[in-house]
Amino acid sequence: MMFFLALGLYLVGYVAIVVEFFVPAGGLVGLAGAGSIVGAIVIIFINYGKLLGYIFLVIAVVATPILVLLYFKVFPKSFLGRRLILAKRQDREDGFIAHSPNGYEELVGKRGKSLTPLRPAGTVLIDGKRYSVVTGGEFIGKGEAIEVHRVEGSRIEVRKRKE
Repeated sequence: MMFFLALGLYLVGYVAIVVEFFVPAGGLVGLAGAGSIVGAIVIIFINYGKLLGYIFLVIAVVATPILVLLYFKVFPKSFLGRRLILAKRQDREDGFIAHSPNGYEELVGKRGKSLTPLRPAGTVLIDGKRYSVVTGGEFIGKGEAIEVHRVEGSRIEVRKRKE
C-alpha cells in the first residue's frame, strides 16, 4: 500500500512541475512538486530499503531533466501548445515595429507646449503633433513652454524652456 502512495506522490510531483509552466505561482507549484517527489523517495527508503530507494532517487535525478526537456520539445507541437503559443512572427515587413529608428532624433532642440502636466511623463505639442514625453524628473505644468532635450529610441525627454 505504501508503494502505491509513494508512486502516486511521484506522479503528482511530475504533474505539478508541468503545471508550474502554466500557472504564475512564483515557483510554489513546482516547489510543491519537487517536495512531493522527495517525499515519495523518503517513503520508499523507509519502507522498502536502500536498493529501491536509490533506484527511485536515480530515476528522479535522471528523469526530471529529461522529462522537462522532452516537454519543451513536444508541447509546442501538441494540440494545446499550438493554441497557446504564438506561431506567427511579427516582422518589420508586416508593419510591426517598436519604434522608428530615425523617427524622433530630429525633435532634439525643437520647442513646444505641454498639453498635460508632466510629472514626469505626459503629452506635449510640437509642430502641431502630439508626443508622449518624459522630463528629467522635474514637474512641468500644463500649458508651459518646453524644449526637447534628448531622444533615446522612442523616449523623448524634455525640459522647461528658459525664456
